Amino acid sequence: MTISVWLDDDQWQEPQEGEIQKFDLVIVGAGLNGLGLAYFAHQKAPGLRVLVLDAGKSGFGASGRNGGFVLRGIHAYYEACIAQYGRDKARSIYQFGVDNQALIRKFIEDHDLDLQQVFSGSYLLASSLEEMDELARSAQLMSEDGFNVQFFPTDPLDRGFYGAMHNPDDFGINPFRFCQALRTISSVPISENEAVRRIESLGSGELKITTNRRHLIAERVYLATNAYSGLIETYFVDKIKPARGQMIATAPLKKIYVNELCYANYGWEYFRQLPDRRLILGGCRQLFIEEETGFQDLITPGIQQALESYLKDHFPELAGVAIEHRWSGAMAFTDDGLPLVGEMAECPHLYYAVGCNGHGLGYSMRLAQLACDMVFGDKPAELSIFDKEPASQRRRRLTVSDLEGP
Repeated sequence: MTISVWLDDDQWQEPQEGEIQKFDLVIVGAGLNGLGLAYFAHQKAPGLRVLVLDAGKSGFGASGRNGGFVLRGIHAYYEACIAQYGRDKARSIYQFGVDNQALIRKFIEDHDLDLQQVFSGSYLLASSLEEMDELARSAQLMSEDGFNVQFFPTDPLDRGFYGAMHNPDDFGINPFRFCQALRTISSVPISENEAVRRIESLGSGELKITTNRRHLIAERVYLATNAYSGLIETYFVDKIKPARGQMIATAPLKKIYVNELCYANYGWEYFRQLPDRRLILGGCRQLFIEEETGFQDLITPGIQQALESYLKDHFPELAGVAIEHRWSGAMAFTDDGLPLVGEMAECPHLYYAVGCNGHGLGYSMRLAQLACDMVFGDKPAELSIFDKEPASQRRRRLTVSDLEGP
């Protein structure tokens, strides 16, 4: 949240210089991105002095408010991804998701975790004939590029869709349990309800962090603040667009109605059934797009009613079922649809990876792993897929070379 000058004066007590603590790395944001970095930093060098700060509670932001979809792709279907970024980059972006899934699976297996994981695969469901055609072309292009995928020209759920793409390697988890596991296994100290106000370079290679409680000194700082990044660094104000997503969850149902993760209408709606048979549904944001800007945690009548209507339309046998949870979460969108990753040019040793465009779980572990290397002085070549290109290079038309096979 923002803090007025009056509230700041009321809360702030200047610490004594002798109270300043020093760290090798301070991570701002205790969601999946920040906790993932803490996990990999602990693996890299267990003796590092690392601290994670969060303005609220660990995992209570978007990381604990999403649908738990670990998808391979991003917001754009593969054909559109090629049109926007070119075929080589599109292939790399989707491969990034494959690598991320493998890392999460390994994390679960290595630590024998119960994250309520369901290795079900996913359906990308067409809500129009146009979307079905795009899914068909995307499936063909993905197959050519070596991705495991299947296209259905009819609705595999028999619930009013036109067709679907099946991604057999996608899976679902409990994202809050994922956060808790990263926190426990990394053993990194976390300070909750501690908001960062300023980060300044001391000119000696160190950074000074001012929070609502104290001053800290760190050799490196990593921002994993996603939608809230502009509240800490003005650099992000015109680069990160926060938007709210809303969801509902039913009471446990009598039986399983859908086994797979379901992502429909270009991702504007998404639903799945949990192991306890609750059905969760999110989206419909496009119907109130202007109202759903910002990161305020609230639910609105329009979207909640739209979600209930969507449930009734596609699951008429659930009419009258109790809705037991309603919630929202803040997402962060960028102009090119890809995260912002790098080091702040005007403040060396201040690193960031923010703006996951509603697909944070699809980036989570792999992005944290590569960002850890970047923070400790070795920017991996794989992060170059997030480098920003001139506007003239974006959203171009498909060319023959784009559509040629590998």
